[in-house]
Amino acid sequence: MGRTTRDYLREATADSHERLDLLMGELVVDDEAAYAEFLQIQWHARVGVENWLHESHVEAMPPHQTDLIARDLAALRCALPDNPPAFAPSADADPMGTVWVLAGSSLGNRALLKRLKKTGTALPTAFLSDPRMVQFWQDLRPALERPHSLPDDQAVLMAAQATFAHFQQVAMNTRVIEPA
Repeated sequence: MGRTTRDYLREATADSHERLDLLMGELVVDDEAAYAEFLQIQWHARVGVENWLHESHVEAMPPHQTDLIARDLAALRCALPDNPPAFAPSADADPMGTVWVLAGSSLGNRALLKRLKKTGTALPTAFLSDPRMVQFWQDLRPALERPHSLPDDQAVLMAAQATFAHFQQVAMNTRVIEPA
């Protein structure tokens, strides 16, 4: 089998993915304030994305995670951020790209959870440990393993890039703790 849609998306978004991982990953440490900031950024960004996917009537709808993030923030006695920004990719964007970003983030969440557990800190992890998103990722993979087709996959890539850009913008606008 040749290049797949997943390969195409992974290669085309590698830089954006790395930048976002650097912005967010350093917040998941054994520091409650930094972890709360991570969760607030996640909630703030995901509300708009989840709303857009719902309005797009996506066939493969990922599980909502804002409820889990809100639960973790409540356990930390932190308020939900005000005025989450809307997510508005191009009208030509295929929601599958956004779905791919969210589903793929479950892999990163597992790595962050493992790192957090190594510290021995008792922080709430309903969001990071959500088994629904891991299962969703497994169920989504066959659709992403289709042969790459530039005409079909360009719209998927537009949505994926817009999703990474949205999360990065929210992170940069929300950060209280300065990046190292």
